[in-house]
Amino acid sequence: MQEGMLNHEQSPMTLSEQSFLPEEEYIFVPELKEQVFDFVSQIWHSFVNKIVSLTFTERDYCFEYGMFEVIDGETTRIAAVSSQVQLGDIAKRRVPKEFARFKKMTRPTPVSYQTSLTSNILREAIIKRGKGEKPPVVVIDLRKDKRIHPRLKEIITDDMNHSVGFTLFFGDNPIGVLWGIRRNPLTPKQKGLLFPQLYSLSEGISTIMALEFNRGKYNYRAVRKNIEKLDTNSSILNLFYTKKAGQSTPVRTIIGRSNLFHTKFRLDASYIVPTSHGYSISLKRFLPEHENSTGKTLLMIPGFFCNRSIFDQMGREMAFRYGYKVISLDCRGRAKSTLPDAWFNKAWSIDDFIYEDFPRALTWISEQYPDERIVVFGHSMGGIIARCYTGSYQAIQETTDRDDLPDPEAHIAGIVSIASPDYVDVKLGIPGTDLMRFLAKLIPDRFHLQTISGNVFNKLLSLSISRIVPTVDLKSFFSYLFDFHESIRQLTFDLSTRILSLHDFVGFPQITPPELYLLMEDVICEESTKVMIQFLRSQVFGNSIRSFDGKINYTENLRNITLPVFHVMGSLDAIAPPETIRYGYDLISSTNKQLKEYRQGHIGLIMHPRTVREIAKTTHQWIKTL
Repeated sequence: MQEGMLNHEQSPMTLSEQSFLPEEEYIFVPELKEQVFDFVSQIWHSFVNKIVSLTFTERDYCFEYGMFEVIDGETTRIAAVSSQVQLGDIAKRRVPKEFARFKKMTRPTPVSYQTSLTSNILREAIIKRGKGEKPPVVVIDLRKDKRIHPRLKEIITDDMNHSVGFTLFFGDNPIGVLWGIRRNPLTPKQKGLLFPQLYSLSEGISTIMALEFNRGKYNYRAVRKNIEKLDTNSSILNLFYTKKAGQSTPVRTIIGRSNLFHTKFRLDASYIVPTSHGYSISLKRFLPEHENSTGKTLLMIPGFFCNRSIFDQMGREMAFRYGYKVISLDCRGRAKSTLPDAWFNKAWSIDDFIYEDFPRALTWISEQYPDERIVVFGHSMGGIIARCYTGSYQAIQETTDRDDLPDPEAHIAGIVSIASPDYVDVKLGIPGTDLMRFLAKLIPDRFHLQTISGNVFNKLLSLSISRIVPTVDLKSFFSYLFDFHESIRQLTFDLSTRILSLHDFVGFPQITPPELYLLMEDVICEESTKVMIQFLRSQVFGNSIRSFDGKINYTENLRNITLPVFHVMGSLDAIAPPETIRYGYDLISSTNKQLKEYRQGHIGLIMHPRTVREIAKTTHQWIKTL
């Protein structure tokens, strides 16, 4: 908190009067080197975005506002601001007017002022760090504390009453103070929940900055993303780069401690494994310090337009609480590391996920853990991939004439299918959709994709769309949709119909702006138009998902599944409505199958913490029966 005080003359102290350790008031706060300041200036918005996303428990957010006060030359000044409600706008550098006014009216404060609150916090932090101790967390009453300058009290808003500040370090030098601001005072219980997170956040930010800065070539977006993804209920103890045989890029290995589960863990990202035609898969591993004795390794596969980060909550829960080795998968197209070096926007289909990427992941995991069997967790399309491969294994072998595909019965112990439909019936709410389905039913049964006449539809789509526009970046679309969300809601009311919105996709009312921002910036990725074509065909032409050439009916082949399957569905899900999941549940032949329903939307099933914990607990009990 900046507050300007008149400087006073400081009487010199003789050497004989000095103690063994330097007195706090004489500690010099160094200026940031220009290169360091420029680096920090590109990422400091992630500091404030992260602090307003912190929670005590569930959706009980710690702060309404966040501010970062940077050391700028010989002064400190407010450099970045955020709020829990307006995080989406601020993340896109659209600072609200009230924040712009606040920044303009707060004046820089010289760090040499001995009575400056911020300067004193910085000096105390330097002393503490020199002793090997944690930097102090300072709690301030903005209305009553006499150290707050009167001008600051005049410009803060009515809900800015209490603040918590702590120093951020780059190496051994402080870069500024990060503030969280609240309406209400902290209770002793809240302090006990908050302070460990702040220490973890401080250490995590320092580690991420140092790692990227030492490389020399900066990926600012990756740094901001990693800071905002920080698990503040964990602490990073060590960070290494390890070499994996046959892999040109090193694997980033983090040794950490989960403060929530009171255990150490190892996190490895990313193992790159080639599949076909120059594509690769990328795998991330959560390894608990103490493994359970189930003999099961978990493989987690994200869904349509999503990368593996969507499984981070579930991965931590299953690894840290229940002791499983967890491996999350990015199929081709989910990350740059999965694309060929000479990639020229070639589209891929669901078949490529099913025939190539998924079986390669099964083989790789079985090679790494030959004495264990795999339990596959699949969200949305991830569950489709696992079930379609298992149900259509014989048909895939016959169609592809391959004998190298791993037998699902030999490798897979069970499948946890979350929000994963067996045919596509998205509740779009767009007028005319039902008419399109009705007209499609009038097409004769002999109109199959593998026939000359039926193949016309497939060729038109594949040639005119997938080759011209091979992929779609849904992240940009969702950002646009989020900007106009309120307008869409009003339009929905005016038309007296229900149009699919972002909240329907995520699962309201539990998901809030920080989760929406994380979804758009980190989880959502590009998708191939060939995949979209396959889903469109299922939406319009009947209750089945087929291979791109139409030769394999994946949905009908579900009846071949005898492996245990645990289905999870959301009653609010507009993307995979309950009836699209019950259909496949009834089809499969497994004698060990379960169906569990939650009051959630499509993404809410995998992002809402309480629901994730409940699903983890239930599936853990189920896995022990396998």
